[in-house]
Amino acid sequence: MKIGTTWGIMAKKILKTRFLSFLLIFFLYLTALAAAIFTYVRLIEFHPLLSTFIANIAGTLVVWLFGIIFKNSSLYDPYWSVAPIIIIIFWVMRSNTLTHASLLFLAAFIIWGSRLTFNWAIRWKGIGHQDWRYTFFKKKSPKMWFLTNLFGINLMPTVIVFLALIPAYYATLLENPLNNLAIAGFLICLGSVATQLISDRQLDIFKKSSPEKHIDKGLWKYCRHPNYLGEISFWWGIWLMQLGMIPTLWVTIIGPLMMTLLFIFISIPLMEMHILETKPDYSQYKKQVHMILPGLRKKIARVSTTNN
Repeated sequence: MKIGTTWGIMAKKILKTRFLSFLLIFFLYLTALAAAIFTYVRLIEFHPLLSTFIANIAGTLVVWLFGIIFKNSSLYDPYWSVAPIIIIIFWVMRSNTLTHASLLFLAAFIIWGSRLTFNWAIRWKGIGHQDWRYTFFKKKSPKMWFLTNLFGINLMPTVIVFLALIPAYYATLLENPLNNLAIAGFLICLGSVATQLISDRQLDIFKKSSPEKHIDKGLWKYCRHPNYLGEISFWWGIWLMQLGMIPTLWVTIIGPLMMTLLFIFISIPLMEMHILETKPDYSQYKKQVHMILPGLRKKIARVSTTNN
């Protein structure tokens, strides 16, 4: 038996409790942060965006390696919400200027990231629990698992989130006064976090009372994935905040655009495929309710019925 495999089995036996599992996550992320800081310092002469990006990749690779050792790719999951908070704090500190814009960006990311991380923490069952999606990919294409794990599960999300963070980098460098568009973007961010909070809470309550059914109540009555809608909307809100301060910097739209495509073409279809396997009546719900745009599919259905 390989040493890595032996260590992974022993570690899983030791880390049976959630408390010890969280200690592992804490140590892991401290190690990833140390690797990122070390990398950044070595690249201090590079452009700040490039050096931060490479440092971010270094931190991701540490998490990936721990995932291999413990045979659990879900160790990466909190990286999605933890890394942006650290990066935005670093960018604000580096700018040496605490502007109103910086405060809004800090508030937006801390509120969003803290809620999302807490939501992950209360759902995570421990080191022995891996997200069903990762297990699905591994079983479906075992020969491709190494690349899928490295690039699809770890590096791709890191790159997309970083692209979506770039608007915040440029906006926090300036002392431009806030305008209505920037404030509207911030309010969208807050509304997005509220949407995620409410929809996740509704989902948890529904699963406890009706585990054999799919949820179609509350916010889920208006679109099939209000939690994902909240996540997508948050990044568009960040971009609008930057656009309000730097109207000519349109190219940063690639960040929220890539984020939207990630959910529409990967995350949501995979989730719905999983739901349909255990809840066949979900197909009818799909026909009546739009993926992420509230009420759109129902309106289209009514128009079609009227015309016929």
